[in-house]
Formats: sequence, structure tokens, C-alpha cells
Amino acid sequence: MQPIIEQLKDKRVVLLGFGKEGKSSYNYIRKYLPTQLLTIADKNEFDGNDLSNVEFIIGSNYQQLEDYDVIIKSPGIVIENQNIISKVTSQTDLFLRFYGKQTIGITGTKGKSTTSSLLYHILHAHKENVLLVGNIGVPAFDCIDQLKANTLVVYELSSHQLEYTKHSPHIAVYLNLYPEHLDHYGSFEKYKEAKENIYRYQTEEDILVCEYNLYEKNIKSKVICISMNEKTSDIYVDKQGYFMYRSQQYSCLGSALVGEHNYYNIAVATYVSLYYGIPDRVIASAIQTFQSLPHRLEYVGYFHGLHWYDDSISTICEAAIQAIKSLKQVETLLLGGMDRGIDYTPLANYLNQNPLPLVILMPDSGYRIAELLKQQPYKIVNDLKEAVDSAIYYTKKDGVVVLSPASASYGFFKNFEERGKCYKQYIMEKSKKEE
Repeated sequence: MQPIIEQLKDKRVVLLGFGKEGKSSYNYIRKYLPTQLLTIADKNEFDGNDLSNVEFIIGSNYQQLEDYDVIIKSPGIVIENQNIISKVTSQTDLFLRFYGKQTIGITGTKGKSTTSSLLYHILHAHKENVLLVGNIGVPAFDCIDQLKANTLVVYELSSHQLEYTKHSPHIAVYLNLYPEHLDHYGSFEKYKEAKENIYRYQTEEDILVCEYNLYEKNIKSKVICISMNEKTSDIYVDKQGYFMYRSQQYSCLGSALVGEHNYYNIAVATYVSLYYGIPDRVIASAIQTFQSLPHRLEYVGYFHGLHWYDDSISTICEAAIQAIKSLKQVETLLLGGMDRGIDYTPLANYLNQNPLPLVILMPDSGYRIAELLKQQPYKIVNDLKEAVDSAIYYTKKDGVVVLSPASASYGFFKNFEERGKCYKQYIMEKSKKEE
């Protein structure tokens, strides 16, 4: 029997949250324990008619779970009942407990999806048994049956997946850290603590690949520091698209990925690939054939006499700043979305010192950003559709327009993917009307 199933057999198990991961956990457990009673707890009603041997706790009391042995929590749920914390685990925690030695975990406020996908692409070009799971959209339990002893798992890890994790991967990649998800954690320090679980439980046999000086100094694992500023780091990435590792120079050029931040991501993926013995020529070839992910400085096309870019993944100041730096000739920047109370001073200062021809501001965070803009011209609009219309009207011919909101999408869109799709749709619809 599989080790995770051994841990759950004959226990009172509750699935806390029944979204994508919750359903994945149910399917995995039910496959091996078809008759064991399971409990599903969720704040919201859902259709459970096709589930077997299940009891439900639905509504406001869904966290009254003191009588259960194991609570498998879905990402993003805030634990309100402090009495149950000792029993809380997750797919990530259970997976890393038993398969962590063959896992490369990747986290960071920004860049984790791109780096995870690129690393998987490189490894898969040379090895057959490689899996990509986690925050990228594939629950880890969905892939357990495919695991062999020599399988490598690239696991994209969000702070929510790491929050209650008590095990770490063999290779932990910690890309960067900026204020994010403060509405969930309540403070930057708690968000930081969740992220640090990626390396907190590593041993002397494990490796942490980390932004220079981002880690605690007393950890047990071997640390590989990477930086675009400190030339004394183990891997130094320059702004021209090259990096040094062990006195050898590698190139980030030839990739579809644009921007200095992606040079950093490529360097990280290259180091991990070298660690697993992937030849230089395979790495270089894979980097050149890698296709960038949607909504990450994605070139939408040339419409209305303008070049359009979709960077809907941008939810923090640093992402919007990086978009401007990467594209260099930005004429119009679309900012704004859910206001989670983050400090927009760094972005406003950058725009005031390096003003663009126009910034278009959308609710709700756009109102706060407007108060900080002094030298930067701006226009306030009501929504994303009006922002697109205004960009078409005000941007000079052949100019670059980029949606890089520096804000979350919630409250206006389901997620950043939906926001990016709507942005493209508005551009295309307007284009068809003009034909």
C-alpha cells in the first residue's frame, strides 16, 4: 500500500475545502480506501451526490473539527479554529513527507510558474521520468501513481501550499520575496514565515537555491546564492543576459522570455539542470524552444496601430516596474484592481522619476495610486474595457500598451487568467468593429 494511504487508513479524515485540491484528495483516497468514511468540510454548498461513503460539514461551522484525526486542508483557507492546527496537514505536506527526496520545490512571490515550467522543459528534454505539479495547476496527488524511484518532481509551491507544511523538498528554490497576500496572512512577517517552510525542514543533504541574503543563516542545507547585484554570490546574473557559475559563463539569450527578471529565472533553472547532470547543449537548446506562459509579458499582437502586451500576472509594484524595464518603450501602462492595502509608494516613485506618456488607472487600487502620482500623467477609468478604449484613443501610433496591474484581480475577475483573457477579448472586439 502507498505510504500516504497507510497514514490515512482507519483514521477519521476530513477534507477541509472541496475545490480542485480537495477533489483531488478525495479521488486519490477513495481509489485505495473505497469503503472508508470521509468527511468533507466547506464553507459553501456544493453538489456531492456522486460521492460515496461521505459525511458533510457545510456552512459557518465547517471548522469545528476537533474530533478528527487528520485534517487535509486545501490552500488558501484561513484556519479560524486554533484548536485544530495540530491536526492540519495538506497534499503538499504529505507529498513532501514521503517523496521530498525526489522533489524540486520552487517558490517566490514572482517567477515561480515560469521557472518551474522552464525547469521541467529542460529536464524533460533529457529525462523521461519528470513531472510538473503544484500551483501550476496539477494537484500533486493526481500524479502519485506515475511516480517511480527515479522520477523527478518539479513542484511549484505557493505560500498557501507551504503555510502548514512541516517537510521540505530536496532542492528548494526560493526566488524572491515581496509583500503579497497580506489580506490572508495579516502581516508580511507571517507571509514570509509561510514561504520559508520550503527550506525550514531541509537536512545537510539538501540544497537551497536562494536570492542573495534571503535565507536564515543557521539553516542546515547547502546554500547556493544567486543575485543580479552581488558579484560575490555563487551565481551572478548580469543585465546583458549572461551569468557566471563556477567560473563558467552561460547565456540566457535566445529565449522567448524577455526582461532581466527572466535572466534570473533562466539562471536558476540552468543551475538545477546542471546539478542533475543535464548537458550544456541540451540546456541551451531547451531554453531556446521554451514558450513563455500566458499573461506574463505575453505579446498579444499589433492591433489598432499599437503593440499590446498582457502581464495580468502582475499583482505587486515590482512586477509592474519590471514590465516597464523589460519592454523599454512603454507608452501606456494599465494599472489597478483589487485594493489589498499594499504600499504603492515604490511604483509611484518609479513613475514619478521615469514618467511614461500615460498611465491609465482602474478601480479600486487605481484611486490610491493616483494620489501618489505627481510627475506622471494619468487618467482614471471605470473598468478594464474603458481602459482598453482609452489606450486606443490616447496612445500614439506604433506605441506599446501593457496591462501590468500591480493589483489582484479578485472582486472584478475570477483570477488573473480571466482578467488577461478579457483584456485580449476587448482588444479583439474593438478591432473587429473597426474592420
